[in-house]
Amino acid sequence: MKHLQPTHRLSRDRPPLSLVLLLGPPVLCAVAASHELLYNRSGVLDWLLAIAVICPLVLRRRAPLAVFWFCWAVATATWALGTVSFSGFAVLVALYTVAAHRGLRHSLGAAAAVELGVVLVAVRFAPAGSVNDAFVVLSGLAAAAFFLGTTVRAQRRYLASIEDRAERLEQERAQQAQLAAAAERTRIAREMHDIVAHGLVVVVALSEAAAATTATDPEGARGKMLQAASTGRQSLTGMRRLLGVLRADDGGDRAPQPDLGSLKALVDETRGTGLDVRLTETGGCTTLSAAAQTTVYRILQESLTNVVKHARDASRVDVVLHCGDDLVGFSVSDDGGPAPGTERHTGNGLTGMRERVAMFDGDLRAGPTASGWAVSGELRLGEPR
Repeated sequence: MKHLQPTHRLSRDRPPLSLVLLLGPPVLCAVAASHELLYNRSGVLDWLLAIAVICPLVLRRRAPLAVFWFCWAVATATWALGTVSFSGFAVLVALYTVAAHRGLRHSLGAAAAVELGVVLVAVRFAPAGSVNDAFVVLSGLAAAAFFLGTTVRAQRRYLASIEDRAERLEQERAQQAQLAAAAERTRIAREMHDIVAHGLVVVVALSEAAAATTATDPEGARGKMLQAASTGRQSLTGMRRLLGVLRADDGGDRAPQPDLGSLKALVDETRGTGLDVRLTETGGCTTLSAAAQTTVYRILQESLTNVVKHARDASRVDVVLHCGDDLVGFSVSDDGGPAPGTERHTGNGLTGMRERVAMFDGDLRAGPTASGWAVSGELRLGEPR
């Protein structure tokens, strides 16, 4: 910072660039006109006309059209009095300002007025035999001022369009970030529901079974309680791992999502609640993508959780999984009715399963059967319908 202080002081003492661009042309015109008027020993009227045509240039950016037409009128009056000086170049500065800050219609009008003045000056003041040369030179200066101003205006509009586009892209990026955050929250909520709901339902079922058999089968009750503790620890570990992704500074475990290789452990865990769970797998399920395997696992996990939680007097559950090239079919059916005071077709579980199936353009069906309840559906791995 000590090395930067002198440079900062110098830059602060320098006049701003905008002030230089604003006062530069009027100062140059004033210097050139003063030199000419002093050299020619011009009268007071010529000095007043030169001041009148040059001084308004200071306000040319605030009122380009008014300044231009005022300068043009003063220059025309100077021509009518039979004199001409460098102060007339102030009209070219005013023309540039109109072309740079106003539309094409006003710019063309100002250019036509300047060209008329060029013709009048060339005819009246050019030496004999050089009218055409004077006309060409003055017209070239007027054209240069006009095209330079239009170029600056086009560049300014182009930069404004780029800034507008950048602002819109920033807004779209912010909206995409909000949508991504909402989708991530939905995914985390869905995963949390699957992990916690299944674990708690199994723990409750095992605890109730252990309580009911403590007097008649103490050893079996002890085994059920140990299994309930193991299931609770697994659910707690999964919940901690899921919550860990929300912490940017967390360097903890990043275990992968469950796949179909964990399906047998899920069946054995559910079988520990007393249900006769039978798993039937056909096709090459292990060749599915990680996302498809996780989706199928979570759907089957939620379906088994609903059986344990809601099925009344259920004794058998059939889990069927078929994996084809472009289609994955699954079904979970039980032989129990709904528990008193519950409805198996409502809740967040079915909503989460439908959301997962929709990610693969699939279908989900859930409803009562002749012997109990069934959840079935398909995941499409090919092109979306």
